[in-house]
Amino acid sequence: MNEVNVIGGKIDRKELAHKVIAWYLKKEMPRFKTLDIMVKLTNCYEKGAYGYCMELDDNRTFELEIDKNLRLFDFVSTICHEMTHLKQYARSEMKQLDDGRIRWKKKVYPSDYDYDKSPWEKEAFRVETGLAFECFHQVL
Repeated sequence: MNEVNVIGGKIDRKELAHKVIAWYLKKEMPRFKTLDIMVKLTNCYEKGAYGYCMELDDNRTFELEIDKNLRLFDFVSTICHEMTHLKQYARSEMKQLDDGRIRWKKKVYPSDYDYDKSPWEKEAFRVETGLAFECFHQVL
């Protein structure tokens, strides 16, 4: 059974993060049952992003960081965006290599590859809004 832990932020945001992640896992990753996901609700926008996804030791342990002060829709769409990266890691579509490069499917990209042109970001941005709207209609 997947394990999701949410720390930081207010109780309503923690509960919302749990609901959105549970919904995403059921919809997009129903066969995955051994994921360990730590979600940190922080002020990460001060570091320049709404959220981050990091793969830890293997492709089953992850850490998400989501800005706790985002407006409701942005909070949900950011979780969907970062969960799309988690899915990319878990399905071995994307891998952060030891030297900072990123392997996306069969191609390796340099560590300084243009963020806006990267295929993993293009996918996450393409699906985040639709997933967020669907989540709102089904869960919230």
